[in-house]
Amino acid sequence: MIVRIHDISAHCPSCGGEEFEQTSAGPLRLPSELKCLSCGMKSRYLTLLDQIGEEAIRRANEAIDNLKNQPGRPRKPPA
Repeated sequence: MIVRIHDISAHCPSCGGEEFEQTSAGPLRLPSELKCLSCGMKSRYLTLLDQIGEEAIRRANEAIDNLKNQPGRPRKPPA
């Protein structure tokens, strides 16, 4: 399985792989353990979701910085 939200995928912290399998039967829950299919490293589902969240925040901050640095954009006067 690929752990993905929209266009952001989680990666194995060890090898960078994107494909995981659940190590136990049952529904996927936040504390569920997943194993990387490339290297076998185990990670919690919550940890992979956190990784996606961090990347989303990084992208949002980058987009904000790019908007702030565009020429010709009116800026608010200091209060």
